[in-house]
Amino acid sequence: MIFVPLYYQLLSAYHPIPYLPSSPSLVLSVPTPTIIQSNQVLGVSQNLPAIGGEEQFVSLALLGDSMIDTLSSDIIQNSLRKLFPSVKFNIYNYGYGATNIESGILRLTQKSTYLSADYPPILDLKPDLIVVESFAYNNFGNSTAGLERQRLALEQIVNTIKTKSPNTQIVLAATIAPDSLNFTNGVKNLRLTSLEKTEKSNTIKLYLQNLINFARDFNLPLVDTYHPSLKNGEGLSELINSVDHLHPSALGAEFFSDLLAKTILDKQLIK
Repeated sequence: MIFVPLYYQLLSAYHPIPYLPSSPSLVLSVPTPTIIQSNQVLGVSQNLPAIGGEEQFVSLALLGDSMIDTLSSDIIQNSLRKLFPSVKFNIYNYGYGATNIESGILRLTQKSTYLSADYPPILDLKPDLIVVESFAYNNFGNSTAGLERQRLALEQIVNTIKTKSPNTQIVLAATIAPDSLNFTNGVKNLRLTSLEKTEKSNTIKLYLQNLINFARDFNLPLVDTYHPSLKNGEGLSELINSVDHLHPSALGAEFFSDLLAKTILDKQLIK
């Protein structure tokens, strides 16, 4: 029986938007990511290749906010195992809730504490792969200055990794889209009006797209969970936690993890 990853089951919801590149201020030499269009999916082979041979060990660090923190390591491992059955992944989750991307910069080179646990600097671990999520859900507001602030932080993260850990592969990631109709319903002590939900959701989408633009500008491997998680402009409810209507559901976590595994495979980030 052929296994069909969740990625292919949900990609029919993908509706790409026009892309206008901004002027790059740094030059990076990495493979150009392939964005799969929805009209290509029906013809794609379901028999994805798997890495074989001797057992291999790979360390993978994830950097982000609570959208990364709430991901289950078991779900991530399962997705990776589907495409890399002979690889043993050691996963370091550096997703810290209610933090912005500038604090993520510090996690690369400084010790940090989260939920009473101490963590070494990420780059001291010399990970084979670093996944940098957008931090879009903890953004700097709906303004050009805020979006530029995110972009500058992304530049600093990329340059710091390339300078201090040049053998580490970098993957940028955009998480699932928000649903403005139910956004944060269920979050304790938070009551947003319909207008506030719409405004905050639209701002998150701008920051998700901003990261995607950055990845395309500099040809960085990209996990785009944002676009295929949209339907009629809103995040698919199946991918969003039904309790807080904010973080990924188990299905959403699997969707993200399947896309991550496929990106690693497509871009040949594991040799």
